[in-house]
Formats: sequence, C-alpha cells, structure tokens
Amino acid sequence: MWEKTGVAVLLSVIVAGCEMPGADHAPSPARPDCVVPPADRAWIDRAVAAWRIAKHDIAGIGDIENFQAIFFSSDCMLTSSNALTEAGSSVTWEANRHGGTITLPDGDEMPALVTSFTSANEDRAFFVMSTPSVWRAGGVEGGPLGLETLMVAVMLHEGSHVAQSPTYGLQVTELQQRYSLPESFGDDSLQKQFEHDEDFTASITRETELFFQAAAAADDATAYRLAREARDLMRVRADRWFTDNDEYWREGEDIWLTFEGSGQWVGYQWLISNRGAAVPTSAAMDGFARRSKWWSQNEGLAIVLTLDRLGGPSWQRHAFGDGAQTMLEMLDVVLGE
Repeated sequence: MWEKTGVAVLLSVIVAGCEMPGADHAPSPARPDCVVPPADRAWIDRAVAAWRIAKHDIAGIGDIENFQAIFFSSDCMLTSSNALTEAGSSVTWEANRHGGTITLPDGDEMPALVTSFTSANEDRAFFVMSTPSVWRAGGVEGGPLGLETLMVAVMLHEGSHVAQSPTYGLQVTELQQRYSLPESFGDDSLQKQFEHDEDFTASITRETELFFQAAAAADDATAYRLAREARDLMRVRADRWFTDNDEYWREGEDIWLTFEGSGQWVGYQWLISNRGAAVPTSAAMDGFARRSKWWSQNEGLAIVLTLDRLGGPSWQRHAFGDGAQTMLEMLDVVLGE
C-alpha cells in the first residue's frame, strides 16, 4: 500500500466558518446517540462543496472511483463512499459512535485526535479528517484565515493526492522496493535526514526563494533567469549529497515536490478564488501557502507557481492525470534543459 499521511500538512499548520450558502446534504446521523455538532456538520458541508469546485474547476481532476470520506468529531464518525465523487441526492452518509478510536477502511485503528490524511492502494482510496471542534480542542489556531477556512484548504491539499495515487503513488512504491526504503519514507523524510546540515538547508532556502521570485517576476527574462539559477542550485546540491546510499533522492525528492507542490497549489487557488474563500492573495499566501515549515511544501509550491509564470503546457494534466512527468521534469522542458 502507498500511504500519504497528512501529518506534514497538519504540523505545518499548527506550527506556523460558517455554512456555505447553497450547500446541500448536511450529513444526518443514522443513530440518535451519535450526533456531530451542528457547526462541524456545516463545515463538512462546506468542505465537500469546496472539494467539488476544486476537483473540477481548479485541478481538473477526472472521475475517481472508490474514494471513501471519513470525518469525525469527538465521539461520532461520519462515513461516505460517494460524498467526494458524487453530487446531489445520490450522496449517502453513515454515522457511528467511535468511542475515541477510529477504525479505518484498511482495518488499522487510530486515536480520534487532530488529523488529516489520505491513504490509497490499487483497489481503494480513503480520506480521513477530524472536524473543527477536534482541532480547537487540540489547540490548533487558524490565524488570519480562521480555522474553518484554513481546514478546508488543508482538506483540498490532502484530497488532491487521491488522484495521484495511481501515478506518483505507484512511483513511490516502486522506489521503496527498488532501494529497500522503510515504510516511513515520506514527503518530509528528506528534511528529517538533512535539516541539520547547514549547507544543505541554506541551498534549499535559497532555491525556494529564487523560485518564488521567478514566479513573481515582472518580465519573462527575469523569470527565466531566476528559475534557471534555482534549478542549477538544485543540481549542485544533488551532485554533492545524493550519492552512494542516498542516490534514491534524485528521484524521491522530485516525486514529493510534485505531490506537495500541487497539493498546496490546490488549497491556495481555492482560497483566492471567487468561487472559494475569496481571500486576498497575500493573506492566502501568508496564512496557508507559505505558512508551512516543510521544505517539500514550500519549494514544491514555488516550482508550481514558477511553471504557471513561465506559461508552459498545463502541468495539471500530468500532476492530476497521467503522471507522465514530475514537476522538475516539466520545468526542465519549459527551461529548455
């Protein structure tokens, strides 16, 4: 199984609403002794409606089968096999009291605490997230965006990974098998391994800033120059550190940058969209997009925004579709390298 945990997204949010008009199908608990608080039910409705907008109008994600959604409050778990794939009267929910432990579709169990993650294999994908009341009880603050709005962006980030499980997810699995990597190999593994190396960290910081500058450049010549400078730094870093037993990072880093950059982009685009939260770009960038402490999210997003700025072929058709190219491969094509 390939598993993409949401811990990296969640911790970055920690460290660093209201019901949507027209939202429909608030989940109705099947058992009177299992009731999700009304404010949480309104947020679930809002998040599901946001997913439909992001899926079709922002990311261009096609149909996804076997995508199960699980939301839970302090004592009640709501499960739907089609809330994130269907719309209208066909959507169904099931409510069950969980007693403090969430049983996942794959049989694993987890405590009913603050979380948001996606897990997938060839046969099944599911998304799990606790509700705003759980996040508040866990001490999570939403900052200038407000907790409910921030949580929708987090949900969209994680949900987008389901579309990537048959492509990049399989690439992760293949890489793990080829290099005998541990099951813990994930989007923040690179940072955990190298964050105490000052030269490595300095390069990551510089690369990321150059990509963000390229994305914001006023003219094409400057955008291309900054992007090439950042890409050259990445190659120098790889040649120095990704050798011998760490050779796998030449592929691994790119895959996780693709995952995390595209996920951050979806949440960010919903935040600034008039059909989404409609918040100012500066608030969305500071309150969510660049709030993360994780390299893969920050540099990944910077690379995605650079691709947008340079006007290459739509990267979404690969990132959320066939997975034929990673972000860095697409960037190299645009840069002519």
